[in-house]
Amino acid sequence: MGRPASKNPKSEALTIRLDPKTRFILDYMARFKGQTITTVVERAILAAAANTVITRPDDYGEHNITWQDLWDVSEGVRALEVSKVPELITTFEEERRLAFVRSHWPFFYTDEDKKIYLNHYVDLLWPRIEEFMQLHEDMKHKDYYAAGNAMLEALKNAKLSTPTWPPEPKSPASKSSGGNFSRDLDDDIPF
Repeated sequence: MGRPASKNPKSEALTIRLDPKTRFILDYMARFKGQTITTVVERAILAAAANTVITRPDDYGEHNITWQDLWDVSEGVRALEVSKVPELITTFEEERRLAFVRSHWPFFYTDEDKKIYLNHYVDLLWPRIEEFMQLHEDMKHKDYYAAGNAMLEALKNAKLSTPTWPPEPKSPASKSSGGNFSRDLDDDIPF
């Protein structure tokens, strides 16, 4: 009763050109540490990344961002997190995807604050994100909600519960001004 073989999580290949001296150093390190060349390279990358910190001012002084703050097992979440950090120099396409996701937030976030992802939705929709974005571009003048409706259908087909779409606008009473809209606005005029 053996366990089924699991797929090797290392599925990315990297080809690099090394001069003979660098190749020798890499081989030397691998032999010295009793590791494979791949392990030496992976650990060197981790060590370098640990020292790569983005420092940003915030309400409490400064906030440091590292790769660990952006990492998620979900490819879509990782891509969205990276696209929110200007220091990482995003491409136009990354910014376009982020704008689409923000305007269709019920499919990607738990609420309008857009801080907590709905990973199960992201994992299902992200592989088709370009398709949904193109649908939005093609249909926004005829049916602004077409891409959202297509995403709803994809979620239904996967037997997932669906968000409210289109999102319901906030009622005036829930706005941050306190919600007191029953008073006469003429009372505020100073003449």
